[in-house]
Amino acid sequence: MAKIADISDVLLMLGLSSGPTEEQRALAQFSINAAEAAVARYLKYHPALAQRTEFYPNMEKSTSSREGVWETNDQEAFIRQLSEAATSELQVSNIPIRASDELGANPIDLRIDYDGRAGTRSGAFAVETKKVEGVDFWPNYNAIDANGYSVCMDGLVRSEGRWPTTAGAVKIVYMAGYTQDEFRGNGGNIDAYPIYEAVVDESVRRVKKILTRAFRYGAGLGVGPLTSENLGDYSYSADTATLQKLVGTDADLLQENQIKLQEFVNWGAALAS
Repeated sequence: MAKIADISDVLLMLGLSSGPTEEQRALAQFSINAAEAAVARYLKYHPALAQRTEFYPNMEKSTSSREGVWETNDQEAFIRQLSEAATSELQVSNIPIRASDELGANPIDLRIDYDGRAGTRSGAFAVETKKVEGVDFWPNYNAIDANGYSVCMDGLVRSEGRWPTTAGAVKIVYMAGYTQDEFRGNGGNIDAYPIYEAVVDESVRRVKKILTRAFRYGAGLGVGPLTSENLGDYSYSADTATLQKLVGTDADLLQENQIKLQEFVNWGAALAS
């Protein structure tokens, strides 16, 4: 999975880039993890580029009125049972969908198995259930990345017929998220710098919050005494449990960072849920 922010990014913003201690590095990494988790919760997905495997739909849909769509392969023809609640659009959980990873082309693997049971049945989603991109389905590609590959920014995958209404009947394996260059604003047409900026801002805020609480309540929390009021000279040892206690349950984002992130929220998935 591509990185959003690195320890060095946060230490630089704190004035600790020259010879940080192991404690300072651990504190920065803990804060980055907490900040990325908060950003992911707000976006409704983790924005770093990675391979995703998902099953759809998430629940059964049915109405009293049903219809069907014929499908064929090289051996048989069959009718896909549908309900009025079915649509020709599938909204995936992670965006943007990539036609490639950083190493080159990486097409979507999409399969339909009406008895697939979200992959829990032995033999589910066998090779004969695989569908062909551009024939049976196609992402709503609406952007091009720096390498010339197509990108589906909204996460919508369209179908020749309507998607199944049986829960767990669709399996999709795809690449989604932003590259490290895109997080740094060097991704050509795709600029994810606001995500990187929000993660760094939130990480620095959490480091300062931990240090402030440690200075104020250090003796009572089992953290070593403050050796200096200068942040650059501050050093102490603390385990993860202590750090969690210091940072508290700060899962929210500053309003200014929420504004930065709004254009990257997966609104389709949020509304679908």
